Amino acid sequence: MFQNLKVLICIAILLFVLPFSAFAGEISIRPFLIDETLIPRDIVSKLITVSSDYEHRKAVLYATVNEITVDNEGEIKEFISPVMTDRTTNPASWVEISRGRIEVPAKETREVPFIIRIHPYAEPGVYHVFVGVVEAPNRPTAQAKAMAGDADGVIVKITIADQRTDALKITSFNIERFITGEDSKQVNIELENIGDLAAVPSGEIIFYDSRGVEVTSMPVEGAEIVPGETQNLSLTMPLEDDLGRYKANLRLNYGKNQTASLYDTTFFYLMPLHMMLVLFLGVLVVSILIVFLLRRAFAVHEYDDTEDVVMYVREGHDPNPQDHDIDLKNNQ
Repeated sequence: MFQNLKVLICIAILLFVLPFSAFAGEISIRPFLIDETLIPRDIVSKLITVSSDYEHRKAVLYATVNEITVDNEGEIKEFISPVMTDRTTNPASWVEISRGRIEVPAKETREVPFIIRIHPYAEPGVYHVFVGVVEAPNRPTAQAKAMAGDADGVIVKITIADQRTDALKITSFNIERFITGEDSKQVNIELENIGDLAAVPSGEIIFYDSRGVEVTSMPVEGAEIVPGETQNLSLTMPLEDDLGRYKANLRLNYGKNQTASLYDTTFFYLMPLHMMLVLFLGVLVVSILIVFLLRRAFAVHEYDDTEDVVMYVREGHDPNPQDHDIDLKNNQ
């Protein structure tokens, strides 16, 4: 009797479970991961394949799109609530997929198309989106299941390549041609950002004398220059008061994605007023001395025409002049 009761219980359990097992099954989704490297304005079409393993009923599904964060192993860490304020950094807004009801008959496969349309001003970086294909009676329920992490779907990794360029230009590098005092020891640099990224210039100016020997140097630090703007730097050179011809070499570095360098050179003369005055006086004294010596060396003696000319007459010669003789005495 007791054994017959056990058989009846087992039959009852089988009769209760079998109808449900007939409907047991699952939805499989492929691929697991879509990895795309794109640039702003790119448009890519993709497919999600949904297969139903149900035996006797169709599957009703809804597509969901959520931005997610992943760990180093690629596992989903967090679902981010939809925020549509800034489309340049919101990858969920770049995915276009039908939000309508998706029906997959038993033991059949359906392809769900979607489009990745990158925003024209998308910020460079790596983004992750979860495109869920969620079995649910309606869309709100499907969205809630996706946000809770209880949904199947495809992880879409979107890498936005950075095509922006760093580009600075030295529009002028000026030092006065002749420096005569502290007020004229100014170095003026004008920089223009002709690239797509803000840049912060930094570097140095190296000064060389006429023999090419480095004399001194000074650092150059600029503020951030946004694209399309210019910046003027005014510095005071650290050279001592000394006469001579000098060369100034400017070198600047900048760049975020890739470090770049700028170079420029200018020449000038350092001529302090007090040293110029000493030099002028020295040249003047030397010039006067040279003129004096030259005049002494090439001087011509002049004779006084008021003095009588003494004549000597040879013995035996008549000293009295005749009519045909020349009177060499001055007329009184």
